[in-house]
Amino acid sequence: MKNKLTRKLILYFSLTLFLFSLVIGLAFSILFSKQTVTIHTEEMTRRAIVVADTLRDYFIEQENSNDENSSSMHGMMGSGSSMKMGMGYSSFLTFMDQLALDDIWIVDENADTITVGHGMHRKEYNELPDNAQDVIKKVYTGKTATSDAFSRFIGAPTVTVGAPIKDNNGTVLAVVLLHSAISSMHKEENQGYFLLFISILIAWIIGLLLSILLSKKFIAPINKMSTFTEQLVVEDYDEVLDIDTTDEMGQLGAKLTILKDRLAEAKFQRENREQAQKNFLSTISHELRTPVTVIRGSLESLNDGLINQPEKIKQYHQQLLIESIVLEGLINDLLELSRLENPEFSITMEPVSINDILTDSIRSLRLKTVEKQQQLQLDKLDDQPIVINGDYGRIRQLFVILIENALKFSPIGATITIQAGLEVKQLIISIHNPGSYIAPNEQKEIFQRFHQARSKEQLDGTGLGLAIAKEIAERHHFSLKVSSDKKTGTTFYIKIPVE
Repeated sequence: MKNKLTRKLILYFSLTLFLFSLVIGLAFSILFSKQTVTIHTEEMTRRAIVVADTLRDYFIEQENSNDENSSSMHGMMGSGSSMKMGMGYSSFLTFMDQLALDDIWIVDENADTITVGHGMHRKEYNELPDNAQDVIKKVYTGKTATSDAFSRFIGAPTVTVGAPIKDNNGTVLAVVLLHSAISSMHKEENQGYFLLFISILIAWIIGLLLSILLSKKFIAPINKMSTFTEQLVVEDYDEVLDIDTTDEMGQLGAKLTILKDRLAEAKFQRENREQAQKNFLSTISHELRTPVTVIRGSLESLNDGLINQPEKIKQYHQQLLIESIVLEGLINDLLELSRLENPEFSITMEPVSINDILTDSIRSLRLKTVEKQQQLQLDKLDDQPIVINGDYGRIRQLFVILIENALKFSPIGATITIQAGLEVKQLIISIHNPGSYIAPNEQKEIFQRFHQARSKEQLDGTGLGLAIAKEIAERHHFSLKVSSDKKTGTTFYIKIPVE
């Protein structure tokens, strides 16, 4: 319940249930009231017909016993001396009054009262209901009639029902009037309303409990995601988000998991980059300090006159030249790598021939092969021209670095094989070196800056060549991979997309 969203869900659900109950209550009240009046009216009609059918024999007998049949029914029944039914009729009327359960009159066509029920002897009920005249007229047409009106005596809506008393020929002899105030039905309505209120109250309590349970169940995945994101904020990526649903919550949880993985990868790369920067500063300081120290020491010895022999002076000058060349190469490689890593540095993209670039690269390295009596073997695609978009100089630099690296780590007399082959929408160029091996864990590091091969031989170089080659490949959207085996040697693969 401390969760704001949970409280809102419970509140909204409770208000919705309350409004729904209110609408249902109003609709039920209106329909139930109308239905109660309708049922009560039908019941009054049924009782009026029963009373009329029961009194029919009395009226027929009275009509047959009248010699002249000239006086009105009111005259026959209004005088105690002319009434021939005796005490049986009076008892019967008492029974009918109790059967009717409502106010009862028996009247003639002129709305004159023949008799009334014993419950109607109070003074205020001596007169007929206001709507009785209309009901009597309808009944004397031979039909049962009903009417709703507002009583001037009791000040409440009423219902009046009239049923005909007919002879054997179908002639209406008199009318049975039943009259009831609708207020008499309020007890039944109140009982219905009370039951409705109890039912709605129970339903609302049950709905409130269900809303609490369902809200907590609905909020549970959100709470998990909230805790999960709090861990992401503090860069704790060990937390596992477990939301076992296939709805929108599950989809959001899956996206958060993907986000966590990407953030973890970004953190790993950032830490590696920071470590690489530290290593870079440490390595570059060492790489620069070595030639600078040698140059400074040689210059101090020459300047102080400690070296005065011509041969020694010449050796020092040669050493100074070599160290300055190494220092220049290191600085040039650093500038080259810095330019390639800068996103704002643009390279020229134009149609170039791969065959021409490979031929030119091998030609520039022929002299290096003489030092160790090595050979470069190029297997081209039957002189088939392969044209791609790229920077001729940078792609040539890429191949020169890889071929020169292969020459450096190959034994004397080795043959370096350069092959080009076409596959589905890509050109694969391989540079094979048969005399070296790179361990799998080291294969992931060889393209990093200042990485030196773990070998007792060939320790010269700045360690920036393969890093520069990797940047050139990525700028051209090439794929540069390495594969190494102790028996066959090491092979670099350059995959170039072609159409």
